[in-house]
Amino acid sequence: MRSPTSMPGPSSRPLRRRALFQLALPALLLPFRAHAQADGDGSLARPRSRGRLIVAIGPSMALPAEPRGAGYRLHDPFNTAAAAMIAEELGMVAEVIALTGTGMLPALLSGQADIALPALLTRRTASRVMLSHPHAILDAVILSALPGRLRGPDALAGLRVGLLESHAYAFGRDAGLPGHALVSLLPDLPAMEEALLARQVEAALLPAPQARALVARNPGSGLAARFALRPFTYAAAVRFGDHDLLRAVNACLADALHDGRLAALFRRETGLVLPPLAPL
Repeated sequence: MRSPTSMPGPSSRPLRRRALFQLALPALLLPFRAHAQADGDGSLARPRSRGRLIVAIGPSMALPAEPRGAGYRLHDPFNTAAAAMIAEELGMVAEVIALTGTGMLPALLSGQADIALPALLTRRTASRVMLSHPHAILDAVILSALPGRLRGPDALAGLRVGLLESHAYAFGRDAGLPGHALVSLLPDLPAMEEALLARQVEAALLPAPQARALVARNPGSGLAARFALRPFTYAAAVRFGDHDLLRAVNACLADALHDGRLAALFRRETGLVLPPLAPL
């Protein structure tokens, strides 16, 4: 006679596996539940309660608003329009705070703003704030009034190359300039323009729209964009922990990218075609 332990019938092993899985299921789901609870942080409710999305806009893509000799007010038409689009999608109006130098992220971190635009997509920036999907890419070009042609990075050897402090703040002191260039940090675009015209620097690294604006403001100066050195990729920034707000901004940017509004806005305000954007 067979032992009861060897009698035919369903094995107890599958039952044990199912039982173990049922016991383990709550533990497997716990991190996801905890993450969902943590993400319900009320960061989107704060601006909605006041009806305004406060946006800090830095100088990285700012342009002169007037021709040379008529003052030096800077404006950033693309990011101002992007801020208005995001706010409208979220059922609010945008209140823009225009900042110079490296004050954009400190203003965000201190709570003066809900989001910041345009934040350069770098590891240094990501160590300070949470970043949205990219919303803009621009070539950074070498601008110079030197006679002759600058044919590439090797031609910058020994030259004083101006770099905005806001770019150095995000990328590091050289912002990807070759090591044989002599980097001079300048606080803002007006200082960069004066330094170029006075030959205090022989070249400058600037996003293409800023370089084009300085060329247009100074006909006959010899200023010209010589070559593209690297791309600058930009995104919106929010404070760490503001997951609700970040999700809402990402959803808005994804919709605007999908239906073509973001590309149309970029072309209208920068005169350039928006390159393909890869989500984070």
